[in-house]
Amino acid sequence: MNQLELIAKAWALTEAIESAAAENDWPRAAELTNARSPLLMSLQADQSDESMVTIRRIQASIATIMNVATSAETALMRNHRQALTQANAAGRYQQAAQF
Repeated sequence: MNQLELIAKAWALTEAIESAAAENDWPRAAELTNARSPLLMSLQADQSDESMVTIRRIQASIATIMNVATSAETALMRNHRQALTQANAAGRYQQAAQF
């Protein structure tokens, strides 16, 4: 695969990652990111101006999705803690109600 094909494939995967992130499908986003990483790692330093535009779009997307993922992780962790607290309270009620 030549450099233009690598960049085009990396961009297509980036768009798919953005879509998965928008749907909160983080397992799919991670899977796609793992598929994209080797492509990005195999890019050569010397790129055309057109290729650099796409590479910068990929970089911007990575930064944006990292922020979205951080926010999603925080919300999921908060919801998880709340669910554990509620489950614990339900268990305490069941114990108290048996007496």
